Amino acid sequence: MLEAAPPHVAAAIALMANTGLDPSDALRLRRAAIEGGVIWADRGKTGHPAPIPLHERVAAILAAAQGHGAETILANTRGKTWTYDGFSTVWHRFRETLVEEGAIPRDLTLKGLRHTVATILREIGMSPRQIADLLGQKTESMALHYSRDANLAEGNRKTMDKLQDEIARRTRIVKPEDGTRQTRYQSEA
Repeated sequence: MLEAAPPHVAAAIALMANTGLDPSDALRLRRAAIEGGVIWADRGKTGHPAPIPLHERVAAILAAAQGHGAETILANTRGKTWTYDGFSTVWHRFRETLVEEGAIPRDLTLKGLRHTVATILREIGMSPRQIADLLGQKTESMALHYSRDANLAEGNRKTMDKLQDEIARRTRIVKPEDGTRQTRYQSEA
């Protein structure tokens, strides 16, 4: 999708898809918000801070889209700050082209990119608090809401392996000096 997008659209999509920023927050993000390789953003809806380290891949995409006079990181083809409605219109046209080509599903949305980031984070084992902190959410329950479609089977497999290892460790047979066999718990009694 990023390869097919014009630079000004690719920059917005990359920023949202790689940071979990809400579309309205991404579009209003000022250049001064990036300092020391970190996006110092506040969640527009809640005012909750969301400091987001900027990955070099995203920084490169954003740099390729610079060369405009807007105070914001993202800008339209005229070099002006995007309005939400303006970007939404461009996004829908671009998305429809890719849907017709069979490149992306029809239900892909900008807000859905935020859910995708949360889902990926949950699948790789990040805690609800870590997800909430990255997304600028006050509560862990919102992080769980955003990541509710995560496939937890692989992570749960690792958790189950650790559980079974610990059960085996705690119930291993020990041999007391008198030669009788008992479990660790019997020997501690």
